[in-house]
Amino acid sequence: MGVIDDKEMGQIIDISFLILNTVGFILPALVLAPLTKRFGRTRVHASALAIMALSYFAILGLGSTPTALYIIMGLLGIGWAAVVSLPFAIASEYVSADKMGLYMGIFNLSVVIPQLVVSAVFGKIFKDAENLNIIFVICGVSLGISAILWGLAVRDKQLELEVIHE
Repeated sequence: MGVIDDKEMGQIIDISFLILNTVGFILPALVLAPLTKRFGRTRVHASALAIMALSYFAILGLGSTPTALYIIMGLLGIGWAAVVSLPFAIASEYVSADKMGLYMGIFNLSVVIPQLVVSAVFGKIFKDAENLNIIFVICGVSLGISAILWGLAVRDKQLELEVIHE
């Protein structure tokens, strides 16, 4: 890829995030919901996180052209779609209806607070770093660990109920 000026780079980044957020917006209802009925919420969520983890590593090795970056951002959108939808659905299986608002609020904080901490703390750490590729490695490793833990540690009550009723 040739030299890209700041304006063109800005456009590439804008389109990349448009793709990520469009996939993240469309997938929960149209793709993830039907998949969860067949395979269970936890399994689909762990798989989407694994795809997202691999996609962060793909940025390092394959994200050198705008087209490749757009495709990878679409794959990242699969994980993002799961992150913004499935944990809440999974948590709702374990919380009584009369306490749903309280627990979902607390659960939401478990998503928002780490984002704030990362922005505040790691933003300062990475601001002066020579090579920012470490960010993609950290993201890939963290999401990979998360996918494994979701797959191993969280039981899917939805599937358990279906097995009992069969």
